[in-house]
Amino acid sequence: MGLLILLCVCTKTPAQSVDDNPANWCRNGLFPSDEAEFKLAMVSGIKGTQIHFFSDTDDCPSADAKCKLKSYLIAGNQVLVSRRYGSWICSWYQPRKGDETVGWLPVDSLVISGQAASPALEKWIGQWKYGDQSLNIRRDSKRGFLTVKGDAIWRGTGDNVHVGSVKARALPQANELIFIEEECRVALKLIGDYIIASDNSECGGMNVRFNGVYRKGR
Repeated sequence: MGLLILLCVCTKTPAQSVDDNPANWCRNGLFPSDEAEFKLAMVSGIKGTQIHFFSDTDDCPSADAKCKLKSYLIAGNQVLVSRRYGSWICSWYQPRKGDETVGWLPVDSLVISGQAASPALEKWIGQWKYGDQSLNIRRDSKRGFLTVKGDAIWRGTGDNVHVGSVKARALPQANELIFIEEECRVALKLIGDYIIASDNSECGGMNVRFNGVYRKGR
């Protein structure tokens, strides 16, 4: 351990959410730990089509105007999706630059693809980034294994900064890679050109998490 510094389908019946949170919650802090199968999806429609995100507050998501957010996608945009909640699906849009947008999208506005069962080992290898968090994945000396070096940071006010790091080897199973160092456990899922990371909150100082959607640096 590195040094630590100080959607259930159909009706709106409760879907399997994270830590027994309300089933209608769809948030960036919860998305990586969702128990649903992650998939890629493409926004459908003709050029110029705008598909807005919908919130998860109060009685949302619904078609009611109060649930409709300003953020929207256009035809051809790619998103990651997880749980369904009636006719909605929890979605994460990760631009090449800038912050993610997470919220509910209408299922019928997306074309949802399947996931390759076992990505080639080369797909994992590289330097992956999500905000200030990084995952450096390379081939291990042991055949078929990968070595992961991760660094994460949480910035509070002023000089209040907490960090954490982890380094371990692991064997990919289909599109999942789970690595453990002492108390720290991080699960990675490779979905297309994205890695979804979810940890057990034991990988660094207070508030330090590896959770997020990572893209490979260029």
